Formats: sequence, structure tokens, C-alpha cells
Amino acid sequence: MNNILINLFLKINKIFPHKNHPFDNLNKGLLNMNYTDFEYDHCKGLLSQYENYINFDDLRWKKILEIWCWWGWKIIYISEKYECRAIWIDLNLHFLSEAKSKSKDKWVDNNVEFFEMDALNMDFNDNEFDFILMSDVLEHIPNTKVLINESLRVLKKWGIILFDFAPYYHYFWHHMWDTIQIPWLHIFTTEKFRIELYKKSVENLADAEKRIDLRIWLNEKNKESFTYLNKITRKDFESIISECENMWSFEICTIKYFMLKNINIFNYIPLLRETFIRHIVWVIKK
Repeated sequence: MNNILINLFLKINKIFPHKNHPFDNLNKGLLNMNYTDFEYDHCKGLLSQYENYINFDDLRWKKILEIWCWWGWKIIYISEKYECRAIWIDLNLHFLSEAKSKSKDKWVDNNVEFFEMDALNMDFNDNEFDFILMSDVLEHIPNTKVLINESLRVLKKWGIILFDFAPYYHYFWHHMWDTIQIPWLHIFTTEKFRIELYKKSVENLADAEKRIDLRIWLNEKNKESFTYLNKITRKDFESIISECENMWSFEICTIKYFMLKNINIFNYIPLLRETFIRHIVWVIKK
């Protein structure tokens, strides 16, 4: 019965137009986690989304921090354009090594530093950074509340933090869309079923094992689960904000909810405000 359902879903999947995945773009369909060129080329467009909330020219010669975002290209781009001193932290030594190499390629290695460091327990002084960037990070960190409080600690007075992320009920937020395009699949199916479906969808690809190793792991209960997602929802995020220890000393510059097809009426309908959201941008000032 399960095989019948999986084959049915694979046929349904063909109905939906294929959405290019950055892992695929660099290597003609083969999974390539080093998508630095994609990241760098998209930085200008990414930052332009936030120009209504932040004057990036104010970052010139300032000290900025980016927390855990793959290959470091956003921080390299910002350092290159605004000549600021930039620091990037991650726990993945391979990512750190590649990012260091790319910073040399762009001639910004004198302005950018890379550290192996846990974002939940940063080895920085209080009030150290003028700007902190966390783009597509909140949905991956195990304890979001600790991350936010720790970021507030190391931010200077009048400093700014920019968070942006797609919450879990995002229509493609099942981390399978390199091969599976069915929207909201993670809402109406079990994780066990999705794992089997994903494995079946990649089985004939040359890099099937690499994709499965990236997406699926054994959790603490020795059961297969999807990796690097904490399943934070919009409701979770709003609750965490209200519970952060030092929020009394910060000004919320903006919380912007981007809805599917920019239909803002969804924002006010209980169920749809979760399932039709595509991105959250949160900017705060100390």
C-alpha cells in the first residue's frame, strides 16, 4: 500500500513546475553543496529587500557579524562593498575553510575573519558588534531563544540585528524541493512517509547517496528524520520574541511578514497566516 502511495505522489509531483534548487544550479543537476557563486550573485538582490529597514551605507568601516550561513558569501559581499570589518562563525570546518579561500579570491581576506564557534555560546565580549546578520538561520538552530539572547548580548548600543527566515509551514519548507515540488507536503504527510518518498525520488540520480546523506539522519531515538530543521513556526517565533530576556532594552524596527503571492489578507486569517507565509524579516535596534 505504501509503495502505491509513493508512486502516486511521484506522479502528482510531475504536475508541479520544477523549481530550481541552488544545490543543482552549479553542476548540471548534480548536488553541489558549495553554491558560493549562487550566494554571491544573489546578495545584491537579497540586501535590496532590506533597504527600507536598514541603510547599509552606515555599515562602512563598522564591525559586523554573520552567524552560520553556509559558505560566507553574504559576509564577503558586504565586506567587499562597504569596506567593513566582518566576522563569520560556524561549526563546520569544511565551510570555514572554503569561505576563507573565497575571501582571498575576492581580496577581502584582510577584512574578514572566520571562526569555529557555537552561536549559542559565542566567545565575544558584550557590546562588540555594530550589525549582526542571520539570514536563513533561525529555522536551523536547535535553541532559537538562546541564539537571540546571545546575539543581543554581543550587539553594541544602537547596533542592529537582521533576522530573516522561512517558518516551517512555508509551502516549500519540507527541505525536499530539490526533487519534490508538491506544496505543503510536510503538513499532510508523516515524516516517515516523506523520507521514503524522497529516497524513491532520488534513487535513479547519480548522486542519490549524497543527497540522502545530506537530508536524512538518525536522531537521538535512532529513527530516521530530516536534518538541520528545528520546525519553528510563525507562532513559535512570536512566542520566543515575547520571552527573550532583554527585549525591554531593544526597539523593534520592523517585523515584516511576506505572504504567498503578496496577498496580505492571509495575514489575518488564523490558519492561512501560518500556511501562506513565505518569509519573515525581523529588524531590531539596541
